[in-house]
Amino acid sequence: LLVAKGNDLQERKRLLVEGADAIVVLPGGPGTWDELWEMACARHIGFHSMPIVCVNVDDYYEPFREILQRAHKDELLYKHPSYILHFEETSEAAVDWIEKYLADPNNSTKQQKVIKRRSSILKRLQSNVSGSTLSIWGRMTSFFGGDVDEYDSASEKRLNDVPVWHNFAVFSAGLSLGLLAASRISSNGARV
Repeated sequence: LLVAKGNDLQERKRLLVEGADAIVVLPGGPGTWDELWEMACARHIGFHSMPIVCVNVDDYYEPFREILQRAHKDELLYKHPSYILHFEETSEAAVDWIEKYLADPNNSTKQQKVIKRRSSILKRLQSNVSGSTLSIWGRMTSFFGGDVDEYDSASEKRLNDVPVWHNFAVFSAGLSLGLLAASRISSNGARV
């Protein structure tokens, strides 16, 4: 039995799936739903490819299946609901399904290293003023969550492929919002 303890919910969720080949979701409450939907969202947008199966005892997760089917019908999903979540009635059936899924060579289950803890704000600030090899856009985005501990030529190439006007527009928008917030604080003497 592995108990995932962390300083916050995000760290706990990261520890729950670290090194996992698949995710089995038993009936649970809001914490379980949060973990389920975060991992379903991450699978849906391609952050990982681990299969996720809900143990649907007495149709407990039937409303979730209905939500996914409705979203698919309304064309709100990128992928088919059966790719995002699978449902089985018993835990034995869930394990059997996962074993078959993982044994199928057509299913890619290589977990991408996307789910990780963000570096501290101090570390991100230091990387922004350090004059690292990343572009201005890279240093700016690193402050908002990207890690710049190591030079990544593939990331640098992707950043450089973005048109200059786009980088300027995003930078200008952020600068404008910052100046607006600063002027409101200084004119009112307090936050609005």
